[in-house]
Amino acid sequence: MPSALISKAKIANGWVSYACYQLFTPDRTRILHSSQDGTIQVWNLFLWELINIWTGDVSQVGDWAHLLNDQIIVSETSEESYNFWDITSGMPVKFCTASQGSKGLEFTHLASAPNDLTTQRWEMILRDANWWQCDPHVHNKTYNWVVYLSEGSILVDDKSSNTCIASLKVGSMSHYNLLLSPSGKFMLFWPTHSDDCHLWNIDTQTVYQLENTLEISFGREWEWSPDDHYIAIQSYDITLWDTCTGALVSIFYSNNAHAGVFLPPRSSPEFIRIQCFSPDG
Repeated sequence: MPSALISKAKIANGWVSYACYQLFTPDRTRILHSSQDGTIQVWNLFLWELINIWTGDVSQVGDWAHLLNDQIIVSETSEESYNFWDITSGMPVKFCTASQGSKGLEFTHLASAPNDLTTQRWEMILRDANWWQCDPHVHNKTYNWVVYLSEGSILVDDKSSNTCIASLKVGSMSHYNLLLSPSGKFMLFWPTHSDDCHLWNIDTQTVYQLENTLEISFGREWEWSPDDHYIAIQSYDITLWDTCTGALVSIFYSNNAHAGVFLPPRSSPEFIRIQCFSPDG
């Protein structure tokens, strides 16, 4: 049965369509998309509405964004500051910037609210920084966990209690790339300059070898589902894996995935990247 298209939006043309991030909002009604042209798009999947936020420069786009109260976008910039945009009208307003100062966050108000209701809405958002300051890609208890290699083993330590959570012997090879899942229950690891990729189920102490995962490199070439039950990995194609069983669930084939043909650069519009899981996986 063919799948039904819910909504469609024209994001951009050419190289600028390469996204710095693309995230579902928790209520699954919108997608936040950023581009190398310095734009953040808010795509409403049900109203078929696309709001463009022109940040002025790609450095202001950052690595992530949040939608707060259905009305405010907050994004972290590459300069470790935060921009706040009011999107209640068709022309988003940058009303505030927050930067790290010597005594914590310092707020610079860049716009005046048109009415008292908007003022109250802005102040409510700024009141609790814990609400909007965290990267939506990173959550749960792994904030205080650190992974590293020592004497032929991969170790997972809890920094706050200085205790070892788990360990896995991997032999004499000392150079591994390590990727811990948000919940801390799984780890993806592979030797540097090798196609041999493994998934470690830390709870059951089981290791699975994953095939068809060539050319894993630096960057967001993978995505964990919100409950860690699946991991999508970018190679020549995109493969979807069940983390509990190590089974290959599905493959999304790229039109460029032919033997002897190199993938186009990431800045090319033909380069297929993992996008994002919906909040329910």
